[in-house]
Amino acid sequence: MSMRQIFGSLACGAVLLTGVAACSEDPAQKPQTSSSGNSDKASGGTGTAPADLLNLGVEQGQAGNLDEAKTTFEKVLAAEANNKFAWFNLGFIAQSRNQADEAVSNYDKALEVDANYKPALYNKAIALESKAPTTSMDIYRKVVSIDDKSSTAYLRLGILLSQSGDDAEARAAFDAAIRLDNGLASAVPAKYRATPTARSSARAGR
Repeated sequence: MSMRQIFGSLACGAVLLTGVAACSEDPAQKPQTSSSGNSDKASGGTGTAPADLLNLGVEQGQAGNLDEAKTTFEKVLAAEANNKFAWFNLGFIAQSRNQADEAVSNYDKALEVDANYKPALYNKAIALESKAPTTSMDIYRKVVSIDDKSSTAYLRLGILLSQSGDDAEARAAFDAAIRLDNGLASAVPAKYRATPTARSSARAGR
């Protein structure tokens, strides 16, 4: 049985930066299979295997039934306490409701299972941007160390660095974001964008 592991955007998470039209990350991981889910359905069961419940929760969440999805993911965890996808989805639901502390707690549970689980790291960093920007920056740095193609992580890291007054590091982060996805250029503060004159001079010097 094909198992969609989370609902929403896997890498971008619950919150996107205003002005960013799309995330450069792959919105879904490769589907996994569950033999327990297959046997349950084949025997005429009600689909209560963790894999089936996870699929159901995803469908409920995508339909906007977040309370039902939350209950379903909690059932997954009652059967598999270390299911990182269920913990992530509970964090996603909490974050979509502006419940940052609960979201971070759930992401931490997912990260206890897999310390390098990028979606949980990324969303946790978003949740901490306002109350703990230094911690958020450290997490974004970890995200790009795991995946140096994470353009939106570079972008958000650049914004936090800019707010902290570290213009040199902010510029480097913004340059990396735009190099990976030029569509993010409009989200970069104007003073960090290359001017047409600068670009023309760079081409002339080649």
